[in-house]
Amino acid sequence: MSIANPRTTPKSFAHDSDEEVEHEATSLEDGSRGTLTRQDIALAIHRRIEGMSCREAKRLTDLVIEEMAATLASGESLKLHDFGSFLVRIKRERAGRNPRTGEPVPIEARRVITFKASPNMKAAINGKAPLTKLKKRARGRPAARAGRAEPPRVSAL
Repeated sequence: MSIANPRTTPKSFAHDSDEEVEHEATSLEDGSRGTLTRQDIALAIHRRIEGMSCREAKRLTDLVIEEMAATLASGESLKLHDFGSFLVRIKRERAGRNPRTGEPVPIEARRVITFKASPNMKAAINGKAPLTKLKKRARGRPAARAGRAEPPRVSAL
């Protein structure tokens, strides 16, 4: 389900259970998919959090977006787990050309924002199950080797 459609209750992106994720079948050619707006996000928060008014949900949405923008404006990177990373890159001054006249035009140095989607986001977009991290073995325990049985432990009484 999509947050962009306020008529449906969206499911969270991160799943705690091993349930199979249902993905909405949407066509890329028909252009019927909408754009997610601040209002859509606020409405989704209002519907999910019991007792939160629409006004509070809008204020919360605005605060989160303002904080994200301020972080990026200060030159820091922004990383959202299971979503992706926003990186601020500095582009130096370079020479460009006017496409109509072919005349050289200087392009000023500037900062740009790039986005790199997380592997889980890429998997979700492509309709695949989110990737899971391998469980780390307990510290101090050697890994069990295939084909060898562990000797029985003997306790002294």
